[in-house]
Amino acid sequence: MIQIVKKMLAPIDFSAYSMAALRDAWELTNDFKADLHLVHVVAPIFTIIERGRELAREAAMVEQAESELLRIKKAEFSNSSRVTTAVLVGPPVPKLIDYAKEQAINLIALATHGRTGAEHLLIGSVAEKLVRLASCSVLVLRQRT
Repeated sequence: MIQIVKKMLAPIDFSAYSMAALRDAWELTNDFKADLHLVHVVAPIFTIIERGRELAREAAMVEQAESELLRIKKAEFSNSSRVTTAVLVGPPVPKLIDYAKEQAINLIALATHGRTGAEHLLIGSVAEKLVRLASCSVLVLRQRT
């Protein structure tokens, strides 16, 4: 069944992989005449003792991510009104799933880093978890070689 895509979510971690997937997602949004939501998630890493420092680090990372997303929106998408940017704080998969539900996202398009073996087991895969848990369709884009 072909799905009509009106809103696409492109999570970005600012890596070369996610930037390439973002460009592919933009092509798709143009084909669908859809809106693109460009989202970065700042994942907290703290212990109770370090909570104060973590809050300051999170605030700095959010500010930096917001600036970078606005720079990308201007440079890559000519500041298009069809592109929305957001920075979220929390565990990436639940945050992205909640955002997709709140914004009525039809499709999540993201990159895979192609990790395998022990590295995949240690880091886990946001893409894999989104494929399993998201209520909308998920398109995983591999980097072209």
